[in-house]
Amino acid sequence: MDTTLATPEWQTFTERWWNLRPLRLEFAPRGENGPRLEALFYEDRRGRLQLPDYQPHLPMRFRPTPTSASWRVERQWLETARPLVEEMTARGTRGELTLPATMTDPRPWRWAHFRVAPRFTNLIDLPFTWSQADRVVRQQASKAERAGFTCRRTASLDEVLACLGGSQARKRFRYGIGLEGLELAQRLLGPDAFRAYVCHAPSGEPATARVLLHRPGGRALDWMAGTRDPFLRSGATQLLLAHVLQELYAAGAPGYNSCGADVESVAYTKLMWGGALVPQFTIQGYDVHSLRRFAGGWLRFMRHRAATRRARVESVVDPAADAPPGELAAEDAPPDAAGSRRAGGSAGR
Repeated sequence: MDTTLATPEWQTFTERWWNLRPLRLEFAPRGENGPRLEALFYEDRRGRLQLPDYQPHLPMRFRPTPTSASWRVERQWLETARPLVEEMTARGTRGELTLPATMTDPRPWRWAHFRVAPRFTNLIDLPFTWSQADRVVRQQASKAERAGFTCRRTASLDEVLACLGGSQARKRFRYGIGLEGLELAQRLLGPDAFRAYVCHAPSGEPATARVLLHRPGGRALDWMAGTRDPFLRSGATQLLLAHVLQELYAAGAPGYNSCGADVESVAYTKLMWGGALVPQFTIQGYDVHSLRRFAGGWLRFMRHRAATRRARVESVVDPAADAPPGELAAEDAPPDAAGSRRAGGSAGR
C-alpha cells in the first residue's frame, strides 16, 4: 500500500500516541493466485476495530487477477470483501471507519447491515499548474508573494503549532496532538514522510502552516493545517499550498489528497483549486459511540429545520444567501468535520 498510513513507522506512532494496536488483515478466498484484499485496522483495548482520531482513512488495497472484464473484477471484489465484513462484524467496531477513495463499492457492508454514508475529499493530480485553479486563488497567492511572504519546509514545530492553534481556537476544535505528539511523529516518520511547511510574513512571523504525510509513489495526505487570525486574508494560505504542491511533485508524489471536503465553509475554497471531488464511504456499526453521533446529527438537523422554517415565516431570507459561505483563506479545517475528533483527513480528518 503506497501510503504513509501503511508504514511501520506510522503504525508505531499510532500505537504510542493513541494507544491502539495495529492489526493487518489479508483475505485471498481463491488462494495465492487469486484476488486479494489487504487492510490495516487498529484495535482498542476491547478488541474492537477503530480508525484513529484524525487519520484520514483506513489503508486498503484490492488486487484483482489480470482481466479486462469489469464484471469479473466486481465479482472478485465481492468475494474478497465478504470475509473482511464478516471479520469486522465478529470483532465489533467503534465509531466511523472511513474507506479510501479507491474503494468505491461499499455494498458488502450494507448487506451486512452496517450504516454506510458518503464523505468527500478533493484529489489533485500532480504536477499542478495555475491553469487548473480559479483566478481568485492565483490572485491571492500573487498578492502574498508581492507583499513579501515566503514559504519553506521547517523543522520548527513551535511555528507550526502557533498556526494550528489559530485555527483550533477560531473553529473550536482540537487535533488532540500537541508539541509532544508532533515531535514523536516527526522522529518516527522521518523528514521525508513527515513534511511540515510554514509561510512567513514579511515581519518573519509564521502566518500559516501545513503538515503533510508523504510516501513516494502515493498521494500525499494533507494531515493538518492552520492559519493565524491576522493573516486570514493575506493570501498566505494559497501561496503556501501552491508551494507545497510543487515540492510534493518533486519528491515523487503523483497526487495530493486534501483529506476532507465536507465542511461547507471550506468546501468552496477547496473546489477553487480544480481538483476532483470524490466520495469515500464511512462504515459504522451500532455501537454506543456511533449511536451518540447519530443522535447528535439528528438534533442538529432538527435545529436547522426549525431555523429554516422560522426564517421563511419571518421572510428575512437574504437574497444573496446563495453566495459561497466562508472566506477564501479558510482552508484550515480539520479532516472531514470541524469539531469532530474523527478523521480525515482528512478533514475532518
